[in-house]
Amino acid sequence: MKNARTGWDSRAARQFTAATCFLLLLGTVGAKPATAPVASHSARVKTVTLSVRHRVFKTFSDVQTVTLQKEFPVGDSDFSARVIRYVPDFAMDLKSGKVTSRSSEPKNPAFQIIVREKKVPQDTTWAFLNLPPHFGRKSMLAFKIARIDFLGAPPVVADTTAVVPPAAAAGSKP
Repeated sequence: MKNARTGWDSRAARQFTAATCFLLLLGTVGAKPATAPVASHSARVKTVTLSVRHRVFKTFSDVQTVTLQKEFPVGDSDFSARVIRYVPDFAMDLKSGKVTSRSSEPKNPAFQIIVREKKVPQDTTWAFLNLPPHFGRKSMLAFKIARIDFLGAPPVVADTTAVVPPAAAAGSKP
């Protein structure tokens, strides 16, 4: 049966979602961690620093350092969010859509976030360390992990080094 708003039937929507998740996971295959892995990393998350983007307002940018399960404001807007789940090594079963962790080490860390507008839940999304922020079909906000601080273990920090295109590097002289 087709959805009147999107024109998609439920099977096509599930296939699209599965394909999107597969592409997100494919981007992390062979990706090196932002920092050296922490041996036997079963440490608890103390805080996570998230960068936030808005779908409509391209210049909107916010950075929040938050604790799990605590509501935080998003910029000077009607939006707020709460980090509800940490997955140290994100993996998803494409058939069931179930999210699991392949290990207890932060190899592909992800945080699940609930977004509210004027205290009303609007969206549930994921923030990743090794992938750019992504917008769901209805999402107005996208999140990316900038840093994870642990209790009793070194932090994990996103790689923020910029890649200089070869043409730009060849044209510039010191």
